[in-house]
Amino acid sequence: MHKSTGFFWVKFMMSFNKPAKSTEALISEWQQRGLIIDDEIRAKRYLDFIGYYRLSAYTIPFQQSADGTHQFKPNVRFDDVLNLYVFDRELRLLVMDAIERIEVALRSQITNTLSLATNNAFWYLNANSFRQNYEHYRFLSNIEQKLLSEKMKLDRDIKKIQKKSYPSSKEHQLIDNATKENFLRHYISQYDTPKLPPSWMMMELLTWGEMSRLYENLADNSLKKQIAKNLSLTMPVLEAWLKALNSIRNLCAHHSRLWNREFGISIVIPTSQDILWLKIAPQLTNHIKFERRVYAALVMIQVLLYRISPNSTWAKRLQALLLKYPTIPMINMAIPKNWEADDFWVNAL
Repeated sequence: MHKSTGFFWVKFMMSFNKPAKSTEALISEWQQRGLIIDDEIRAKRYLDFIGYYRLSAYTIPFQQSADGTHQFKPNVRFDDVLNLYVFDRELRLLVMDAIERIEVALRSQITNTLSLATNNAFWYLNANSFRQNYEHYRFLSNIEQKLLSEKMKLDRDIKKIQKKSYPSSKEHQLIDNATKENFLRHYISQYDTPKLPPSWMMMELLTWGEMSRLYENLADNSLKKQIAKNLSLTMPVLEAWLKALNSIRNLCAHHSRLWNREFGISIVIPTSQDILWLKIAPQLTNHIKFERRVYAALVMIQVLLYRISPNSTWAKRLQALLLKYPTIPMINMAIPKNWEADDFWVNAL
């Protein structure tokens, strides 16, 4: 409950006191609210391994207008809810598949462009490579900590091998394998200077958010523009899309609902004629904002795939997914009817 007090809203907090309920009790509640469940044993299995809380979010589109009772619309079945959940899961996996390719390409573009332009594989060690307000010391400390953590793991693994009393040749081979298990261990084992690894290794240690902030805070705008141009974008669009993709990636990685979500961040629509985009702007209802819905994200991803992986079948798999679930409301994703007829998609489908 909220109460107006002049210029402010005061929210009266409550104590959460809802009891834990068995799966059988939760199924019974759904039935009482009008959900048709033909096979209760099957429904129980899904609830046991998906969770009522997660699956209940997918019941909302099937409920009658918000009157507080959460009654289901007539003739809604458990499989209707389950199919929506499965569709959303498959959509997340498809989006993550594309974002993985984009992420790899972005890491490569940043390190290649900066390393070649500066003729220095360790360009990131120089604070002048970044804007003054960038926390360069903290950034390097973070990289050093990850390197130290891997060194401790390597030392531990080597000690375990040495305790086993293997024959000398086998012990040597096992230790050699341990030092080559990943790129950080190889660097630690082979080099003592510089203390931190070259930029192409450093980039692999960054989260998407850290990579996004690194690009945003590069001091040389000409290099930022070159990276964006290599991806067929402008610098401002790439900066904005990095943030949007980070948000979407996190949603997918944490199994959050995607299909009808209104993103907390708007996807920047390119204004430059040099950037591929939809030829016809989707005509939507007032409460659906295209730039905050899934379709805008799908178009953004395809723009990047046209450059990164021009022969990708990703768009065809998207089309197949939407055809597989014809009852899913497209409007909630801001996808217009006959979306594939837009010239934007012609080279991808």
